[in-house]
Amino acid sequence: MSVSPSVPSRMLCYSVSGLPPEIPAEISDGFREDLPELLRAARHSPRAVLIHAIEQNERLLSVLRNFQYSLPDIPILVLLDLPANDPLMLMETGIQDVIHSHHLMERDEWEQRIITAVARKKRESELQRCVWHDNVTGLVNRQYLKERYEQRLKELKGKQQEVALLYLDLDRFYVVNEQYGHFIGDELLRAAAERLRKSTRDADTIARIAGNSFAVIVECRSRNIRVSNIADKLCSLFHEPFMLGNVEVYITASVGVEFASTADYELSVMLQHGEMAMRQAKASGRNCYHLYHAPTPFEARVRVGLETALHHAIENNEIHLEYQPLVGVNDETLAGTEALMRWTHPGLGDVSPDVFIPVLEETGLIEEFGRWVLYKACTQHREWIDSDLLPPNSRVAVNLSPRQFRQNSLAADIIGILTETGLSPANLTLEITEGMLMQNQQYAVNTLARLRQYGISVAIDDFGTGYSSLAYLKTLPVDYLKIDRVFVRDLVNNKDDQAIADSIIRLAHNLRLSVVAEGVENQEILNILKTLGCDNYQGYLFSRPVLADDIPALVKRIA
Repeated sequence: MSVSPSVPSRMLCYSVSGLPPEIPAEISDGFREDLPELLRAARHSPRAVLIHAIEQNERLLSVLRNFQYSLPDIPILVLLDLPANDPLMLMETGIQDVIHSHHLMERDEWEQRIITAVARKKRESELQRCVWHDNVTGLVNRQYLKERYEQRLKELKGKQQEVALLYLDLDRFYVVNEQYGHFIGDELLRAAAERLRKSTRDADTIARIAGNSFAVIVECRSRNIRVSNIADKLCSLFHEPFMLGNVEVYITASVGVEFASTADYELSVMLQHGEMAMRQAKASGRNCYHLYHAPTPFEARVRVGLETALHHAIENNEIHLEYQPLVGVNDETLAGTEALMRWTHPGLGDVSPDVFIPVLEETGLIEEFGRWVLYKACTQHREWIDSDLLPPNSRVAVNLSPRQFRQNSLAADIIGILTETGLSPANLTLEITEGMLMQNQQYAVNTLARLRQYGISVAIDDFGTGYSSLAYLKTLPVDYLKIDRVFVRDLVNNKDDQAIADSIIRLAHNLRLSVVAEGVENQEILNILKTLGCDNYQGYLFSRPVLADDIPALVKRIA
């Protein structure tokens, strides 16, 4: 009987201990003395491997595990001089057969054992691929990552080796999905996985752990230098575009790094810290890496203190609104206001929105606070209209956070508040960012369309600083674009900013949208905006955000 043509008949052989037995030359390539050489040979020319040992011991198990992780698709037969003392443990290393050397076999029987081992390995690999591998990229999944990590820790115990986890996330991947569809998105994931495979060592483990997130486990002697080089290398993998059929896609990656020793050797903690560090990299501008740094006890106490204080801020009357006037560029009339949430803590004083709003978002309190802001702003604006302080067509603008925007009950909640306060939907503008629109464009279109059916207007805040997908802009049900202050503050001296502002204004008007410029601080800027045809502006030139009681004085000033 001959070996299957797809499987080389001559096994690679290695002896862990003892005198290697004689194997028929027709089915053996001879016993190798060097394990790394054997691994290279098996990688270069995949075939069945025979591992010989006097007995089952830790050294044998270590060699078998090495094969399992380095060459998981290679069929392995074990030849023992003495009976195995724990056959189950032996089989758990991924081998396909155990043979005792006292059982002398002829060539035909050896060939049959090899054929059986190859077939068994093929079936096992197919099953394992379903259980352990991601079906899109072919990389291992989170479950296998955990198994591999724990095994490597055991093998490295007592050695001067550090284990690091690099948490890699493709930046703005959902934009690719939205623009080109999920087929191209999956192609991009496969191409990204292939670049990761080619850039890492065989001993490293790469896994896909979430939609567009990957984890790479590496071993290193030097804690920071070596891993920093690897992280930098991973980021650089995405500098070149991906050609996916006829589509050229540019994308970057952000990487977070954590070490096993810092995370008390718990993979779940490493993943959590790695993700946090990755988000820090994104906050730093994306396309870079960030090493995880644990918050100091003081920072942790401050964070817990903020959360606790915010839970009681509304009932303690610590939250109030300020209103930023919205002014006509040409006629200087007060077209409305933008409601801004403020927090005055009895001990901390005025807390910056940049500090407390992210805490509200992360804890989920933003939903309660958002409803409170909307109710107060609508109530106040209705009072101003009823008292003839503001015209009937004036608007109050309220910012929605990402978490609010994702609420399924958003439209119903807003209509309920408008009904309760008596404010017409035509007097309310909701402000959202470009990023919120692009995270799930179809959801955004459906939600905004429903709101506009009631007569509520929608503004895109900070336009030009996010995704600026002009192809989508024409399909989005919005009414206003707000030019971010970064393009406004240098309008007088920066020709590029003038060109950007001019382009945004022309684009908006061609799409029948109105434009609001933010951060107008002097008359020269306002004069340029008049020339460019901007509709409305906000900024310190007219007024900084003020309390509701100060609005009558501003109205009187321009009357």
